[in-house]
Amino acid sequence: MSGFADRSVLVTGGASGIGRAAAIRFAQEGARVCVADLNGEGAAAVAAEIGASAVWVQADISTAQGNAQMVAAALGAGGTLDVAFLNAGYLGPMGGFEATDEELFDRHLAINLKGAFLGLKAVHGVVADGGAVVVTSSTAGLLGLHESPAYSAAKHGVIGLVKASTPAFAAKGARINAICPGGVETPMMGSADQAIVTPDMLRRVPLRGMGSAQQVAEAALWLASPAAAFVNGQAHVVDGGLLSTFVPAPVGP
Repeated sequence: MSGFADRSVLVTGGASGIGRAAAIRFAQEGARVCVADLNGEGAAAVAAEIGASAVWVQADISTAQGNAQMVAAALGAGGTLDVAFLNAGYLGPMGGFEATDEELFDRHLAINLKGAFLGLKAVHGVVADGGAVVVTSSTAGLLGLHESPAYSAAKHGVIGLVKASTPAFAAKGARINAICPGGVETPMMGSADQAIVTPDMLRRVPLRGMGSAQQVAEAALWLASPAAAFVNGQAHVVDGGLLSTFVPAPVGP
C-alpha cells in the first residue's frame, strides 16, 4: 500500500486493538501519526513503539473538548490533517435487554454515537482537500446484537451518521466511510495485542472465525488510501463471512 508518505493521520482508540494496529501500520506506510486515547499511558506507549513519526494525546471522545484537543494535537504535529480514523469505542457489559438500564444506554450513546458525531464535527473543519475519514461501526450496526441492545443501537446510529455526513465532507474534498468489524481478537474482547506483521503474512480466517486487529486495520488503511478514491459514504463489512449467510441451525417449531 502507498499514499501515506508525509501525510498526517489521527487515530482514536489508538492505545490498543484495532487503533494500535492502524497507528503502527499508518506509520509504517510513511504517515505522521497522532495516537489518541482516553488511556494516555497506553497511547504514549504506542507512540513510543512507533518512534519519531508519532505523537500522542490523552482525549475523551465523549466530550467536545476532548475531540478539540486531539485534533489540535494532530495539527500541531503534522501541520495538516489528511486522514482521521475515528475508531475509539466502548463495548461494556453483555447482559442483554433486561440488564440494560438507562445509565448503560446513555454511556453507549455518549461514547459510541455522540463521540463519533463530535469527532466528525472536530475533523470536518480542518480535514485536508483530498483527505479521508474512516469511522468504526460494527456488524452490530447492521444486525441486532441481543447481548447488548445499547451497543447495537449506537453502532446503527454511527452508520446513519456517516452516510448523512458524506455530502458535508465531500464539500471539503474529503471522503468518509464506516467500517463494520465482526469478531476481532482485541483487548476489548479479552485477547492480548499481537505483533504487527507484513500484510502478506496475515493468516486466512475461517468462515465466521475471529479476525485480528491488524486485519481490520488493513481495511481501514485501504479505505483511507488513494486506492479507494471511488469509495465514499458506505458501511464496509470486515467480518470473516459472519453476516454472509444464515448460521446453520436446527429447524424449530
